[in-house]
Amino acid sequence: MWNKLKIQLSQTDLILKLLDQNDMKECKLVKKPCNGNFLQEIDSTKEPINITEYQQIIGRLNYLAQHTRPDIMFTVNQLSRFSTTPNTKHWVALKHLLRYLKGAVNIYLEYTKSTPIHPISELTGWADADYGNARDNRKSISGNLVLFFNNPISWLSKKQSVVAQSTTEAEYISMNICAKQLRWLTFVLKDLGQNITKPTLFNDNSGAVIISKKASLNANTKNIEIRFQYSRDCVTKKLLNIVQVSSNQMIADILTKPLSTLKVIQALQQLHLVNPGGVSENNRINAQ
Repeated sequence: MWNKLKIQLSQTDLILKLLDQNDMKECKLVKKPCNGNFLQEIDSTKEPINITEYQQIIGRLNYLAQHTRPDIMFTVNQLSRFSTTPNTKHWVALKHLLRYLKGAVNIYLEYTKSTPIHPISELTGWADADYGNARDNRKSISGNLVLFFNNPISWLSKKQSVVAQSTTEAEYISMNICAKQLRWLTFVLKDLGQNITKPTLFNDNSGAVIISKKASLNANTKNIEIRFQYSRDCVTKKLLNIVQVSSNQMIADILTKPLSTLKVIQALQQLHLVNPGGVSENNRINAQ
């Protein structure tokens, strides 16, 4: 159900079903989706496991991550990379994620009637990247989040298609992906009758922000492919604002890397993921 002040989305039934199917209803709880050394662990070579079972669980977790649980998107995306060659290390990491969901089974995504996070933009994008963290090919991870009136409406975590030559380039590529999503959502919202002002894109890398605002590339940045110049083109055409924020303010951080327990808790608040506490079941929409 929903009211004039808020809408709450949850997939509690799906999580409970996953826990039951994997005999984890009484498992020990953990407070974050993955360990700090998660990326090193899953890149190791160990004994293979049942591919079909692994793929089935990953498929359900991906459905959950895409619809109501951006907090697990990074972990699910990384585990999905090994869907055709899973081993015991991947299984351990998968079980860790299920243990996290067991402790967060009732968390819901809440949409509220709120003011924009940036005073001149109803629609904001947050672009982050973790440079060269893929041990097999050194590709970086992009994490993008889009907010509408401070409510998350789109998020992704994915490995970049090319090997970035620097942290700045990795961040710039991530900004380009987010800029495309912002433009598309601008058109969608206008079709729905929303009067959208120029969106704002936030990034925490000063070099990437500077490049996006320049009319031309220099000797240090000309290696960046033409297809990654979309955000700069949008700025030139005055279709997009680019604003630098500090790393502590980057709310897309959870989409690019493992975080500490404290930062996971902070990210849940920033992503409007709420522990229901005393909230009535009648105010929750089950999105399964």
